[in-house]
Amino acid sequence: MTNIITTSDYTITDFNDAISLSGYIGSNQAHTQIYNPDNGQYTPNWTTTNLILTPQLFVTSTTSDVIATSAVTSVKWYKDSETSENAISTAGSYTLSGTKNHILTVKSNVLAGILTIKYICVIGYHDSTTDLDLTYKMDISFSRVSSGSGIADAVAMCPNGNVFKNGSIASLIATCDLWRGSIVDTSSVSYQWYVMDGSVATSQGGGIGWKRLVNAENLYAGVTTRQLTVYASSVLSVAVYKCVVKDTDSTSNSYNQEFYDTVTFTDLSDPVQAIIVSTGGDTFKNGNGSTQLTCRLFQAGVEIDSSGTMYTYKWYKYNKSSTLITDFGGTGINFKTGKSLSVGSSDVDEKATFRCEVEN
Repeated sequence: MTNIITTSDYTITDFNDAISLSGYIGSNQAHTQIYNPDNGQYTPNWTTTNLILTPQLFVTSTTSDVIATSAVTSVKWYKDSETSENAISTAGSYTLSGTKNHILTVKSNVLAGILTIKYICVIGYHDSTTDLDLTYKMDISFSRVSSGSGIADAVAMCPNGNVFKNGSIASLIATCDLWRGSIVDTSSVSYQWYVMDGSVATSQGGGIGWKRLVNAENLYAGVTTRQLTVYASSVLSVAVYKCVVKDTDSTSNSYNQEFYDTVTFTDLSDPVQAIIVSTGGDTFKNGNGSTQLTCRLFQAGVEIDSSGTMYTYKWYKYNKSSTLITDFGGTGINFKTGKSLSVGSSDVDEKATFRCEVEN
């Protein structure tokens, strides 16, 4: 019987002879801001309830955040692109705080007049063992949706964070709300949570590649409510959850319509951690580009199975709408196998996510 020991989604990490780094940017607000043109209101209003972005940095296979240590030599923030003109300063809408001036506070509704914004955090790190200077980059995006004329949208978030560390956190929660204008609609709506699972070839209600969750002790609770409880034992390295909210009000103009949003939980204390590295970066331009993705495994800070013979590696592909691409590995086969996966421009239509599941 096979057993999935760890998973990893497509990410870009700079590897060399030094240690490897991983990290993420935590947000105190949902990734979607709702604007109501009828009254000019933003929800949440970042002017009164500031958006706070907190980066965390980890040495692979450890669980301690090193962002505030002396090894971090610099932290720089940018918006949309890593150029000098887009470097963020403390003037106007932004404040930098923390030991390394690494915490970014957004004090105004910067999405006014635009639909999306991306914040990029570039961290300089000195590896004292090899005396090498490393650079680690991470980003987080936010979008604005209009809510006038009864427009509805599902917004999911992790109010208590999304990282399990070293067994210190037994469970975390994810919430998902259906917003109408600047008001949360809680009447005549239904909820169902799903987890990304490449083995699901037929839609269970959340689309192909999404497994319908059921309440199970020490795994999940509240799978048909707005608040999902996720226990640490259910997260292997990385787990992506989708909430599908359905309008069941027969008098509503969106009756029987479904809305969804996704959240991600990470376990930084698994015995085996998977990281996908790319030879060609994470951006193809004008339909041109190619790369090779390799799934590297680490245990107790040491890379294991570099030859790819100890475990089975299964690669699944999700398109720009987070839908599993069936027959990715051939007719009737949704996955490709191997420690590495070759990706060409024909494999990417605007955006594609490649997930590697490692089985023993």
